[in-house]
Amino acid sequence: MKKRFIPIFTILFSLLFFTVAFAETLQIYFLDVGQGDSSLIIASTGEVVLIDSGQDENIILTHLKKIGINHIDLLIASHPHADHISGMDKIVDIYKPRAFMDPEIPHTTTSYENLLLALKENNTKYYQATARQIKLGPLLFTVLPPADPLIEESSLNNNSAVIRLDYGDVSFLFTGDIEKERENQLIQVAKDKLNIDVLKVPHHGSSTGTTIAFLQATTPDVGVIFCGKGNNYGYPHEETLEALQSFGVQVYRTDVNGTILVETDGKTYRVIPERGEEYRELPALKQIETPTPTPAPTVSPAPTPATEEPTVTYKYIASKGSDVFHHISCSHAQRIKPENKIYFSTREEAIASGRKPCKVCKP
Repeated sequence: MKKRFIPIFTILFSLLFFTVAFAETLQIYFLDVGQGDSSLIIASTGEVVLIDSGQDENIILTHLKKIGINHIDLLIASHPHADHISGMDKIVDIYKPRAFMDPEIPHTTTSYENLLLALKENNTKYYQATARQIKLGPLLFTVLPPADPLIEESSLNNNSAVIRLDYGDVSFLFTGDIEKERENQLIQVAKDKLNIDVLKVPHHGSSTGTTIAFLQATTPDVGVIFCGKGNNYGYPHEETLEALQSFGVQVYRTDVNGTILVETDGKTYRVIPERGEEYRELPALKQIETPTPTPAPTVSPAPTPATEEPTVTYKYIASKGSDVFHHISCSHAQRIKPENKIYFSTREEAIASGRKPCKVCKP
């Protein structure tokens, strides 16, 4: 179910961030682990899932301790690159997950071999990330079909486990480091599973993924990018940011926003970044009524019948900082701050301003 938001400034984040806990909610922490991925999923009914663990075991273990984790039900490695599984062997030893899942693609790094050894020593139940559903309390995980055949180029990235999470009416997609080849496969074989609310943007925002076709299939309202500040790869790439902007996606980045918390009751949700602005859901949209400009006061010796001036009807809208314009009823237009709104009466007027049409509402 698609959601809409208005921005409000985060207040006293340091007091709220690690202690927000409301009845019957789901919390997903997109943890700031530098140049790597780690998503921590906590249901208020007690279920805990960790997807990836970043590149530094000290950072992830500190996060888990600070948040107060004392167990993990399901541990997932999207793929065995070091920036996704470092310290995972220690996590297995300390938190004794009930089950572990990965794509089961052989890899010979020390990090992966240590992980396999820890899983064996702790008798952890293993699942291969093939097409399946896993019900864990109120959480429904859908593992989307793996690459078939395996994609040879950049094989570990493109063969990442891709997992959809549904909690009530709110949905998330965790994409590992997939690139355009795998995105295209998923559009072909699992398009009905791709429409979600929150997207973990593939491969740290690399231009090798997050294609226009993939964004058309997923239609996210919020995109989260894992990337390290000043990383050597230039992530996120400008092409990816422009694509997300063209679809009106609200982007959060761990290098800019720190750890990002998404909290939902299964009907609505809000995004609370460690740094930056918080976003909440808007109430259901009502028909927008364009106010008639108040006429300037006039002075006349005697009242005369007034000739009614035509009301100005604005059909298009844009943000001052954006090169995209929308139909005024577009859901993405509702996210524009009041002080940044620019109205246009005609499509020609909007195009003449140097802006291009939104690819969602297609004004």
